Amino acid sequence: MPRVQIVYDTSGSTSLWSGGNNPFYDPYYKGYTFDADQSNEGGGRNIFDYLDRRSKSVVIDGDAVVPRAPKDPGPPRTIYRQAGSDRPKVDFNSKRDEQKLSGRLFEDPDFPADNRSIYPSRSYSRFEWKRPKEICSDPLFISDGVSRFDVKQGELGDCWLLAAVASLSMHKKLFDQVVVPDQDFGANYCGMFRFRFWQFGEWKDVEIDDRLPTKYGKLCFMRSEDRNEFWSALLEKAYAKLNGSYEALSGGNQAEAMVDFTGGLCETFDMRRAPPNLYNIMVQANNACSLMGCAIESEQLEGHLSNGLITGHAYSVTDVKKVRLNNGMEESLVRVRNPWGNECEWKGDWSDHSHKWSSVSQGEKDKLGMDQRDDGEFWMSYKDFSSHFNKIEICHLGPESMSSSVKGEAAKKRRWEMCLESGQWKRNVSAGGCRNNIDSFHMNEQFRIEIVDPDEDDDENMGTIIVGLMQKDIRKILKGADFLTIGYAIYSIKDPNIPPLDQKFFRFTRQVDKSPSFVNQREVCGRHKLPPGHYVIIPSTFSPNEEAEFILRIFSEKPNESGVLDTPNRMDNVVDGVYGRKHHNTVMENEEPLKKAFMEFAGSMAKIHAKQLQQILNRSFGREIKEFQGFSLEACRSMLALVDANMSGFMEFDEFKHLWNEIRLLKTIFKEYDADGNGYFDSFELRGALRVAGYNLCNKVFESVAMRYMDPEQGRVCFEDFILLSIRLKTAFETYKAMPKTNEGFGVVKQDHFLLQTLYL
Repeated sequence: MPRVQIVYDTSGSTSLWSGGNNPFYDPYYKGYTFDADQSNEGGGRNIFDYLDRRSKSVVIDGDAVVPRAPKDPGPPRTIYRQAGSDRPKVDFNSKRDEQKLSGRLFEDPDFPADNRSIYPSRSYSRFEWKRPKEICSDPLFISDGVSRFDVKQGELGDCWLLAAVASLSMHKKLFDQVVVPDQDFGANYCGMFRFRFWQFGEWKDVEIDDRLPTKYGKLCFMRSEDRNEFWSALLEKAYAKLNGSYEALSGGNQAEAMVDFTGGLCETFDMRRAPPNLYNIMVQANNACSLMGCAIESEQLEGHLSNGLITGHAYSVTDVKKVRLNNGMEESLVRVRNPWGNECEWKGDWSDHSHKWSSVSQGEKDKLGMDQRDDGEFWMSYKDFSSHFNKIEICHLGPESMSSSVKGEAAKKRRWEMCLESGQWKRNVSAGGCRNNIDSFHMNEQFRIEIVDPDEDDDENMGTIIVGLMQKDIRKILKGADFLTIGYAIYSIKDPNIPPLDQKFFRFTRQVDKSPSFVNQREVCGRHKLPPGHYVIIPSTFSPNEEAEFILRIFSEKPNESGVLDTPNRMDNVVDGVYGRKHHNTVMENEEPLKKAFMEFAGSMAKIHAKQLQQILNRSFGREIKEFQGFSLEACRSMLALVDANMSGFMEFDEFKHLWNEIRLLKTIFKEYDADGNGYFDSFELRGALRVAGYNLCNKVFESVAMRYMDPEQGRVCFEDFILLSIRLKTAFETYKAMPKTNEGFGVVKQDHFLLQTLYL
């Protein structure tokens, strides 16, 4: 069901709520936002009908939302858009035409021509921003076609980006998808250019102006070999804008750019533990137009070796071929390019001037495109390649190219399917760390997936999934700093429709597979061959309480559905249930002593106010919990209000007795979870404690109440907050149950939205 946003003028008396109180109010658009299914559990039109009755702004006509004509002059402004876009989309050509009509060259307000866009961490940098027409007299967007030799590195340490750009330039369809065609400095020029990048599940347009950083009239960063060609410099600027600044591009991983240029899935191979058929995998990937890069990972950045190679530096793999020798033998070769594009090349066998080429005919050389210029590109044997480079990254354009074990007609018939899930690691709530942190590991979001056997007629009862876990926007947030160390674990389950797995499950259940490693890269990817069945994937950071958003891509061999393990909101009768029977003595059966204590404060009125409630509770519970100094007056006011049905500001004995029994039972639960008796328990135990208390909360509601009722600095829950949360939960559930229902038996609003608004007050 798509998310639809309905926007209309709320300047008069037509608004249903004020912006601050309405959970659906969108202050940017001055309108209201709903999920298409948010208001109609079971098909009703409750919220929309309610809006129609109160605001006279919208009515329902089938599945479309149609503005009703207002009573006052001037039609309401109505915009329909898919959620996910920050604002209503305007066609690029229309924006360009409008800019031309203005008579002014475009200046990008979101990426200004000042130091904030280059080195935001530095107070001052000497750069002069110039447009291409100020750098040369005849600028061209693309001059004489595109070549991998066009791109040259500047002052910025982004060789990883240059290597990916060089690989991209070899594939016209991919290149045109990123570097949008039909842009130039001719009749349509207005200082505005557009590029497209894949970002976390969708293609995103990035529009920039053409002001570029220069020194002494020359470009400072990425540039083309031809001084009047500017596509590469503008591409780098667009990518810098996407990531927050030029500085954010200093130091990175080639796989990031290759994925952003293609939307593909990147596999990384450690050459020290590479599969024996890696060369065949490279040949297959090369034939499928996959992008490839390699590096010599080392603590020494850009260290020059005697063999001509550079450590800590990104290279492109531009071809993989077998060459026929004059004696009839074959040699497996790999062509590699240094993005510096200079004389820093491999000096060993099969290098530009190696004697090995004398054993190859001129015809074979021509097929390979053999060139002896000092252009940064060179050939080397696969044996030397695999012994000198220690990492290769292959970005497959689709999962089909990753199936190296399937050949012939079977490969043509095989079709991969993709599921994409989004999630977030949030401190003290859903950032449980890896399995080493067994107490908190269960806090991580959990995603179910089914594995099926794609070839039911063969003897191998196995299926394959490919998992890619990617953290979002860390480069932009941390200004180029290291990524979090991430990975995932896979567990087998019998029933896919279960609530989130708890701590006990992970203590006594072994994982069936895991990510190849935990790495501090944007994405970790793994291929897993497992028996058919249901599984749960747990993405995590290595350490607990590290925050980031992420996406999880799951490729399977047959159509599939993934989803988050969740539970519906539900309140159980704990006193009458198993737990209540187990702790029956915690509920007072003889109420006379309790009534006597109550009447000491109530007097002839037979009722107490919040201050008196505080005194009674603290007399009884103040010393039972370590470090508990007693209930605050504000907490007692809240508790009184929650059970004060007639809103008198007082509490009678029956209400007090009910509250007293609740607190005694909750105190017993709290002590069980406060295992060390220090007066609080860790936030990762809150969900289990609430479940024992009878409150099952969906992920969304639990995340909100956890952030509301725990200590955000210490990541723990104290006795008072646990009591107050539990009592508010009970009141919220009972209030929602008593609310009017539609003819279909559903509430006017969805239960989780009601709980969120009630519990966050």
